[in-house]
Amino acid sequence: MVPSSQLKIVIYHPVKLPVLHYGGTERVVMWLVHSLKKMGHKVAVFAGPGSQMPDGVECIVDETILLKRAREFDLLHGFTKPSILIENAFQGKVMVTIQGNGQLGEKFHRNTVFVSKNHAERHGSSEFVYNGLDADELLFSEKPRPNRYLFLSKTSWKVKNLKGAMRLANQHRQNLWIAGGDRPYSYRALTVLKQVFRADWRWVGAVNQEEKSRFLLEGKALLFPLLWNEPFGLVMTESLVSGTPVFAHPYGSVSEILEFAPQCLMRSDDDWKQALTGKIKMPSPKECRDWVYAKFDQKNMALKYMDYYERVAQGKYLNDQEPETKVTAEMIEKFS
Repeated sequence: MVPSSQLKIVIYHPVKLPVLHYGGTERVVMWLVHSLKKMGHKVAVFAGPGSQMPDGVECIVDETILLKRAREFDLLHGFTKPSILIENAFQGKVMVTIQGNGQLGEKFHRNTVFVSKNHAERHGSSEFVYNGLDADELLFSEKPRPNRYLFLSKTSWKVKNLKGAMRLANQHRQNLWIAGGDRPYSYRALTVLKQVFRADWRWVGAVNQEEKSRFLLEGKALLFPLLWNEPFGLVMTESLVSGTPVFAHPYGSVSEILEFAPQCLMRSDDDWKQALTGKIKMPSPKECRDWVYAKFDQKNMALKYMDYYERVAQGKYLNDQEPETKVTAEMIEKFS
């Protein structure tokens, strides 16, 4: 068995790091790198040209160099599936984290881990690691919040359901601030129209990490009326660690992330009515933050990955067979 205190690990994600703007997966990668380094491991990152790593973490951007030096490391952990050439160079000691949903019948590497229990089960596996975060990157406040709700997701992506969030806020006469992109322009125009009638609606647009941190303190709860099986939903844990509760549809991983506050799971229009008219008891900012520290901290993520690293470094498979997508993530129209 390879002692965990001496593991030499390559994190494989061939994009420019660290990310300048939102970049969910890219942030998870860097949080993991920082945690592994703090734990005393030798970490190298295969990233895109122009990448920069913290002191003590090697950055490799040339695949030829990676192939030549593969025997120096105990394993490679990809957040993007590496080529067969790379896998062979590492003698099969490779594992992959899948952040998205597969297509029905799609098969994955036997050393694949997923990002929630539900995500794993829908792909015929039981192996998962929750995405962790660095709470220090996000502001926290226990002060009373402005009388408005927040929406933060990719605004142009239908499964994130900005349309539904706007409908709910309008129906229950609630204020709404929106961040996550500049489109669709028709919805953006509606927020301008609401302002004409003196409603506190604002289209904030795309935000970087610092801007997002401030934004998450600008409302009393985050609306997350998604219309698909969410693999993880990093925005939920970022909101919670800021002290901002989340109201969400219970699809995919949502029930796991909001396990501490089941009253925040919205299963019907009546649930939304009760939530948006103040008829339910919301968790306190401290309860939200403490839950993230207990379950979704970057150190917890790194420790769970270490269990998998030691098995892969010994040449063991994480799954008995190739995981295969059993349940699709098609749009759920009910709440759109």
